[in-house]
Amino acid sequence: MHDPLLDTVVAGKYRVLRKIGEGGMAFIYEVQHVKLLRSFALKGLLPEWAQNPEAAQRFEREAELLGSLRHPNVIDINDWVYLNDGTPCMVLEFLHGATLQTRLQRGPLPFEAIARLADHTCSALALAHRNGITHRDVKPENIFISIDDSGDDRVKLLDFGVSKLRGVGRLSGVYRMLGTPSYMSPEQAAGNNDAVGPSSDCWAMGAILYEMATRQVAFKGIDIQQTLMLILEGRPPPIASVRPDTPPDFVDLIDRCLSHDPERRIQTIEDLRFRLRNALPAPGRTPLLQPKRPTPPVGLPVVPQPGGGSSLGPRSPSAIGAPVAMVVAPPTDKRRWVILVVAIVLATLGNLAIALAI
Repeated sequence: MHDPLLDTVVAGKYRVLRKIGEGGMAFIYEVQHVKLLRSFALKGLLPEWAQNPEAAQRFEREAELLGSLRHPNVIDINDWVYLNDGTPCMVLEFLHGATLQTRLQRGPLPFEAIARLADHTCSALALAHRNGITHRDVKPENIFISIDDSGDDRVKLLDFGVSKLRGVGRLSGVYRMLGTPSYMSPEQAAGNNDAVGPSSDCWAMGAILYEMATRQVAFKGIDIQQTLMLILEGRPPPIASVRPDTPPDFVDLIDRCLSHDPERRIQTIEDLRFRLRNALPAPGRTPLLQPKRPTPPVGLPVVPQPGGGSSLGPRSPSAIGAPVAMVVAPPTDKRRWVILVVAIVLATLGNLAIALAI
């Protein structure tokens, strides 16, 4: 079926190249600026939501929130445009890489990688909280591991569509329960939106830390109702029983994040970040998706391997797997002696030729 948006120009400057995907309320396309020839992600409301005043209001609020959060770990918004039919759209930075959800399909993360990924995410959340914004939907699908053209990776926090802004009236209707069930805090699971605040994001981070270490979802029932009951009354299996090498301070950190006791649960993302740095090894530069690409010797071919990783953009060498470079082996001791003898002989012959010439 032909997509009428493909190859059209939005707002006179963004040519639509391809559809990346769509979720429950929005679609995303790759677009290219007709003058700058630079790719962006175009995110707009689906037709069934574009005419819903509450959905449109929340979409506009998301754009405003992103515009107010200038942070290296928050996806950047570049423009606000409308399709010909009046559908509102955000123009976002174009990311290469994969979501944390995709990365977890390969298995648990090393503790050093957990430390760096969580630190990046907490840094973004700390800025949001300082601006009175509770994300309310922190989950692996909304944590994107972005890889730039040099191969360096950085976490980007996505989707502030259900965020709660302090001091702003609540939106009702279809948004009575906000968030993704497995990562909801008890107050969200109980529908008590007035109690939702920064500690709700701390709970979600605790569930994500558990999942990064074990590859098991902390709260997952056979249906939504059972999942919500597990959040309200249950506990996940002890992390040390799933991953025995877990540092004790990290076990305690997750227990405090997922505590039903408000007095015991970690209340601020700054406190969580501080405790995380004391609980795990220093983040370092362990790649979050795959080993960094080796620098190929000059003149030798690089052969890319097939690999995994979804992307918010076209698949690039950094997003599809680490290439394998042909590397020249260092000479053995025997070869070194041969090279040395040849060099001496050549030098002697050269001196002899000069002497004869004189």
